Amino acid sequence: MIGQVYKAHTDSYLVKCDGKLYKCGARGVLKLRRNDIAVGDYVEIEKNVICAVKERKNRFIRPNVSNIDLIVAVVSPEPKPDYLLLDKLYLNSVKENVEFAIAVNKADISDAVLSYIKKEYGALGIDIICVCAKTGEGISNLKEKLDGKLTVLAGQSAVGKTSIVNAMFGLDLKVGDLSDKIQRGKHTTTRSEIFEFENVKLIDSPGFAVIEAFVDIKELPECYPEYFEVSGECKFRGCLHINEPDCKVKELVESGVLSKERYQRYIEIYDEISKRRNIYEKD
Repeated sequence: MIGQVYKAHTDSYLVKCDGKLYKCGARGVLKLRRNDIAVGDYVEIEKNVICAVKERKNRFIRPNVSNIDLIVAVVSPEPKPDYLLLDKLYLNSVKENVEFAIAVNKADISDAVLSYIKKEYGALGIDIICVCAKTGEGISNLKEKLDGKLTVLAGQSAVGKTSIVNAMFGLDLKVGDLSDKIQRGKHTTTRSEIFEFENVKLIDSPGFAVIEAFVDIKELPECYPEYFEVSGECKFRGCLHINEPDCKVKELVESGVLSKERYQRYIEIYDEISKRRNIYEKD
């Protein structure tokens, strides 16, 4: 049988086949290499044992999930938006070829965040959906966006992810109930589970709230569409847009054509990847 992994815990997995959940173990090398099986994987099972993992269309390391159709980054005026996190989510979605959207919640409090996000990300072709869980504004649009997809709702704590789920499906979950539903320990940030409401599959994973930029440093500029589009005009092939002379990206940033704030976050992510690479090289 072929099914999809809905939950992974130590040496056991919940696999959904033909509408039923089966508790399964893993065979051979798959058992020894636990991270080889991710939530979202399509697997072949025989007598409640996973014997093969099917080819993935994408894969994230932390949290350990795969075959994601859509990442929706939820932001709100309160708490103060973490745009560095937003950029990391987006560049990882570009790297893994996952559709990306931004849901701005609680826009009734202030329209400043919505205006900023439209200015920073609107030209990138990202779908920006204004929602209000309290009034129901935009909820039907977001629900339609999620229909039939395996979606990650990502974002900081207290941005209203649970309230949005409640509004979409007429539920009364309390804050934290989604985590309780998938039996995740408070500090176990890499454990996820797929759960379903109507025709929507959701992964609520705090691991996506602290996601790192898992890209090679040479691939980083390619994950910024606005940089990649003009990189051919840089003096040097493979320009990283950091210290190189005659860099078209830096020229456009300095002239105000490209966002200076987004570029500063680009440098921060570049430095983070460089430090991580140096640590691995020393090891």
